[in-house]
Amino acid sequence: MPSIAIGLDSVFKKYFDYYRSIKELPPDLRSEMSGHLIEKLKPTYYHDISKGYCILGKLDDCLVTDEGTYAPLDHKTRASPAKDVHPAYQLQMEVYCLLLDGNGLKASDRAYLLYYYPKNVSPEDGAGSIAFGVDIKRVDVDANHARDIIQQAIDCLESSSLPGPFSECEYCGWVERAGEKWTEQGRKDKPALQKNEPQSAEDSEEEEEKYKDNLFE
Repeated sequence: MPSIAIGLDSVFKKYFDYYRSIKELPPDLRSEMSGHLIEKLKPTYYHDISKGYCILGKLDDCLVTDEGTYAPLDHKTRASPAKDVHPAYQLQMEVYCLLLDGNGLKASDRAYLLYYYPKNVSPEDGAGSIAFGVDIKRVDVDANHARDIIQQAIDCLESSSLPGPFSECEYCGWVERAGEKWTEQGRKDKPALQKNEPQSAEDSEEEEEKYKDNLFE
């Protein structure tokens, strides 16, 4: 992860801690939500899902709504405002709600993604005056969706066989394409290993370099 994102996250958390101490919402949030920041935010939340399995997560922050429920707040940095909510972030917020419920904090039916993006540099003040915009996205959460995904993960871990590739997964697709390239080049089974003949270090390095040169053509 780029260190700039970690640095910005630390700055945002200090900013939120200030408003937590005075029991107010940061001005950027007041037009989008009401309530106050959770008084004590744990470094890590744990929740037992079933025997032998638990989930854990680190919430960036949490809103206590006027109804007394808890809504996760998550800081994100981007180059520009987000057009929509990525499915991975949707699931992330739903898992946070499971963690809150599992720790005796009644989760809200919503969460918020706080996207921070650079806007401009003031010519008068120089590069040290980068202004950031804030794009707030409300996420309507479904805890049952997260439970289903977690159960699928548990079933996968408990299964005696590996699952097949998923047609919509970009990583599965990459692995399949890489495997086809491997087979095309006759590298699936190395001839030297089939014959049980040791290779010299020079031969191995030369063969490996040829493979690397052709792998992504």
